[in-house]
Amino acid sequence: MTMTASKDPIPKICMFCQNLFEARKSTTQYCSANCAKKAYKDRKRQERIVHATQENLEKLSAPLKELQARDYLSVEEAATLLGVSRWTIQRAIKRGRLQTLKVLGRRIIPQKSFNQFLNNQYNESHATQTSQVQW
Repeated sequence: MTMTASKDPIPKICMFCQNLFEARKSTTQYCSANCAKKAYKDRKRQERIVHATQENLEKLSAPLKELQARDYLSVEEAATLLGVSRWTIQRAIKRGRLQTLKVLGRRIIPQKSFNQFLNNQYNESHATQTSQVQW
């Protein structure tokens, strides 16, 4: 396809303002230089927003990935991973649902115990939901 001007004007719709205009080239997208500039600024603005959103997600998920890779978690770290308060984790420990180790007066949670706790919680909630549904 050549980009030379045609003899006959081509009726087109502007990609930015949606107005009808007559283009001289088949590749023309905008009715004027102003619309082209505004569309460019819009496109660049959207790219900046997407880039900033991706950076924020990466910054937020980096600490969680680091916590998930550890072999042992503190009560506060376990609470952060689950999105609950540390008192909720303390209650689970007190009730015997979450196994911990006491090292130098601090409670640490082995990753294996934490994963088992999550699986048990999922299985309990899933079992109660399916038992409530009766056909």
